[in-house]
Amino acid sequence: MPIQKHSGWMLEWTSYIHTAIGLLLFWKPVSDMVKAGVWNSVDLAIDRSNAFWFLFSGVLLWIIGRMLRWLTRKQGIPIPRFVGWQLLIFSIVGAICMPISGFWVVIPQGIYILKR
Repeated sequence: MPIQKHSGWMLEWTSYIHTAIGLLLFWKPVSDMVKAGVWNSVDLAIDRSNAFWFLFSGVLLWIIGRMLRWLTRKQGIPIPRFVGWQLLIFSIVGAICMPISGFWVVIPQGIYILKR
């Protein structure tokens, strides 16, 4: 388990960077959503939809990272191998579909979890 103790932090930092990049890239659509009152502000506008899902996925990465850190540090439970496989497969498929993306950053994290 010692090699896994950093996995949660790595995924959390990935989420922080992902969200910061999202705020920079989607500043205009996000500010338009805020000006529209947030409620039902995504509608069919593709730029707002892209902004929402980009930022929302950053939050999901953060939740997974926090859970992994809690498992390893607070509970002393090793991260299940299936989590490493799922991150790895998800990231490889994402990188194939979107080669210019951050999916490449998560591939080594999946491999890192698989190493015991």
